[in-house]
Amino acid sequence: MQQNVKSVVYKVITQSMRMIKGIDTTSVNRQYDIFSNIGQILTSSLDPDEVFRRVMQVIGEYFAPQYWSLLLMEDDTERLKFEIVMGVNAEKLIAFSLGPGEGIAGWVCQNGEPLVIADVRYDKRFSPRVDELLGFTTRSVVCVPLLNGRNKIIGVIELINKIPSSQRASGTNESFTDIDMALLSSIGVFTGIAAENAFLHQQVVEMAMIDSLTGLNNRLYFNQAFDREVERVLRYGHNICVLMIDVDDFKMVNDTYGHLAGDEVLRAIAGILQSAVRKSDVVARYGGDEFVILMPMANEAQGKAVASRIREFLGTWNETSPVSAVQLGLSIGIHEAGPDNVKDILIKADEKLYREKQHCKKAEDIVSENQVRRYLRDTLVSEHD
Repeated sequence: MQQNVKSVVYKVITQSMRMIKGIDTTSVNRQYDIFSNIGQILTSSLDPDEVFRRVMQVIGEYFAPQYWSLLLMEDDTERLKFEIVMGVNAEKLIAFSLGPGEGIAGWVCQNGEPLVIADVRYDKRFSPRVDELLGFTTRSVVCVPLLNGRNKIIGVIELINKIPSSQRASGTNESFTDIDMALLSSIGVFTGIAAENAFLHQQVVEMAMIDSLTGLNNRLYFNQAFDREVERVLRYGHNICVLMIDVDDFKMVNDTYGHLAGDEVLRAIAGILQSAVRKSDVVARYGGDEFVILMPMANEAQGKAVASRIREFLGTWNETSPVSAVQLGLSIGIHEAGPDNVKDILIKADEKLYREKQHCKKAEDIVSENQVRRYLRDTLVSEHD
């Protein structure tokens, strides 16, 4: 199998080099080396970020650019955003983008043709905006489109200012060549196809981690996130808080109003939970009508604050319930743990949830008629005992 892959790589290189006059066997062998490296990268990972990063490292080593970048096109705006930037301070380009057709990269993306330019000062397609932002001067450029398996352009790879070889005199400029453009074009095709495969794989993985009804993370995702957070707690010694949440009398909702109404209730709860938590918190549907919130680096007081917001939002929802005659109530078990007891936190939170469901709520926590009846019943029973 490996020998077959090498044969294919060599064939692709040879065919590419035939289009360029003056190429020799030594150069073909060098091209073979870079494509072998690229091939190993593209077949060894399904993580798009890792694929891009490693490909760009190889490109930097082989083509010797001063600055080089990989830009991806946004589907809705067709603007180009910098995904990987090498050789400069990438933080300055986080919020930066090129408009459709702007600059060399924009032209290549819009026209689907590679470009090699010896001196951009004499090319009207060049845009100086990035130079002005980063404070450097662009001279030579080679830019090629990234193509996916359907031959659709998804972005570009752009190399700027080829670093002179050690054999050349100091201070002389060296430009990218047609050979560089041909090689980079082939790399662009391979990288684009591999990136699409990686993105598709990532989507499949993400879909497997999402609850299709509510759009929340599912239990599989939560379990993985919880395991990672437990490791952090044991390593760094901070505390975490977990909220176990259950919809009160959910079976009654399904039995009385039907499963479509029950589904609407679960989606409403999911939206309320997401609105009440911090960005760093993990919200998941744990199963059936149970939900769970993982709060990294949090204590029980912070957990109670989130629970208070949840009940506040739930009360507002009940006042204008889109599901006719349905009034929702929630039971919430809250537990904080640190390095000494973090592995028991789910059990303890679930126990508190069970106790909350079995015993009366505080008057201020009541947000539905069903909870009022249960509160009065449990209070009377408690006083009688």
